[in-house]
Amino acid sequence: MSAHTPLSTDLQTPGLELLARAFNAAPNGFLIVDASGTIVAVNTELELMFGLRADELIGQPVEVLLPESSRGAHVGLRQGFFDKPDRRPMGGGRVLYGRRANDVEFPEEIGLNPVAGAQGALVLASVVDISERLALEWAFRGLFEESPYGLLIVNDQGDIVMVNKVLAQSLGYAAAALVNQPLQMLLPERYRHGHGGLMAGYTKTGEARMMGQGRDLTALHRDGSEVPVEIGLSRVRWQQQAMTLAVVSDISVRKRLELALKQANANLEEFTYVASHDLRSPLRGLADLMEWIEADLGSEVAPPVARNLARMKQRIERMERLIDDLLSYARAGQAATNYTTVDVRHMVGEIMELQPLPQGFSLELDMAVSPFHATRTPLETALRNLIANAVKHHDKPEGVIRIEAYEDDSYAVISVIDDGPGIPAASKDRIFKLFQTLTANQRGGSGIGLALTKRVVEVHGGRIDVVSPVANERGACFRFWWPRFPRRGQDES
Repeated sequence: MSAHTPLSTDLQTPGLELLARAFNAAPNGFLIVDASGTIVAVNTELELMFGLRADELIGQPVEVLLPESSRGAHVGLRQGFFDKPDRRPMGGGRVLYGRRANDVEFPEEIGLNPVAGAQGALVLASVVDISERLALEWAFRGLFEESPYGLLIVNDQGDIVMVNKVLAQSLGYAAAALVNQPLQMLLPERYRHGHGGLMAGYTKTGEARMMGQGRDLTALHRDGSEVPVEIGLSRVRWQQQAMTLAVVSDISVRKRLELALKQANANLEEFTYVASHDLRSPLRGLADLMEWIEADLGSEVAPPVARNLARMKQRIERMERLIDDLLSYARAGQAATNYTTVDVRHMVGEIMELQPLPQGFSLELDMAVSPFHATRTPLETALRNLIANAVKHHDKPEGVIRIEAYEDDSYAVISVIDDGPGIPAASKDRIFKLFQTLTANQRGGSGIGLALTKRVVEVHGGRIDVVSPVANERGACFRFWWPRFPRRGQDES
C-alpha cells in the first residue's frame, strides 16, 4: 500500500493540498470516478478495505471493486447517475457488496456526491465496510425472533419496525402484517388519545422502565378482545436510528390463575368460618355436658371414669384449638395494610410478657436491625409462632432460644434458633405443609403452626426457610425475610 495515494490532477494543485491530506486521512474509504466509470483517485482506507494498491486501481473501471454478478447492471446505473447527478446513497435500501483482492465479498454502504472537475463531471463515493454491523444485526434478529417474550421495535413516529412471532401470534397476527403499521392499531380505543404524548415524553428521557406500574394494561387482539399485558421499555439504536424496544408479556394465564386463587381463598375463608361455627357449637355442647356429668357424679367418681373424663376434656380443648388455628390460617391469606414502625427487640419483649418461656429455658438476643415500617400484627404472629414451635418441639426440659435479626437490602432477616433435636434433612420439604408433624408426640401440636407462619410471611412479601443442623449437632434455625418498606400498592399509616 502506498503511504500517499495519488490523486487526480484536479486535486494536486497547491490550493487543494489540504483537501488531499484530509482525503487520505479519512476513516472511511473514498474514491473518485469520472463520467466514463474510471477510477481517478482512492484514499488509504479504501486501499486497506479492498486489499489493492492505488496504482492497481487508478485507471481501472470502478466495476473491478464489484462482484462479477453485479458488474453488468452497474454500468447502466452509473450512466444513469451521471445523467441526473445528485447526492444520494446507493442501493435504495438493498445490501450492496464489494469484492476484495482475494475475491472475498463483503457488505458495504456507498454514498455518492457529484463534484465538478476541470476535466468534467466526477463523483466522490464514500465506502463503508458494514460486515461487523450486519453480523451484530443478524445476531440480534436471531435473538429477537427466538425470544420467549413478545418483542417489538417502534420508531419515534409510532410505526412498528420489527415484531417477533411470539407477540404477533398472541395478538392474532402474522408478524409481517404488523411491520410498518402504526402502533395505535394494537391499543384499545381508550388508550389512543393520550398515547402520543406519553410516547413523546418517554423518547425524551430514554430511561428503561416498566409501563403502567400500579394499573392493569391491555393490548388489542385482532378479534377485538383485550389481552392483559406487562410492558417494559428501553431505547435502542436500530438501523442507525434511535428507536424504542418494547418487551410485551401476555399475562392472561397469570391473571386467570390470580383470579382463581383469589376465589379459592375466598371459598376457603367462607368454608372455614362456616365449619368453625358448625363444629364449635357441638364441641361447646359436649364440654357443657362433661361439666354436668362431673357435677352429677360429685366426689364419688371412680378413678377410671375420672381419667376418661379428663381425656375427653383434653380432646375437646384440642379440637377447639385446631378450629382456632384453622381460622388463623384462613385469615392469613389476606395481607394486612396497616403499616407502623416496628422495633424487633421491643416486639420480642412484648411476646415474652404474654408468652414467657418455660422454666429451664433461656433467651438470647442479637439485634442488628433498626426500627422499620411493617405490618405489626402479622410479623408478631410469625415470630411468636416460631418461638412457640422451638419450645414445643424441644426434647429436653431446659434449652436456649436465640433470636437474631439483621438487615439485608430491603428486608429484615429474623432467625429463631434452638438447641433441640433438630429437623431431619428428609423432612425439610414437608414441615411447612398443613397438618404435617414429625413425630407422633408433638405436645398437642396440630401441624398448622409452621404452615400458618409460612402463609403469613409469604402473603406479606417475604420468604422463610429452615437450616438443619450439621451431622452430630443439635438444633434448628428458622429464618425469614420480612420487607422493611411498604410494598407497592399498600398504604402506610
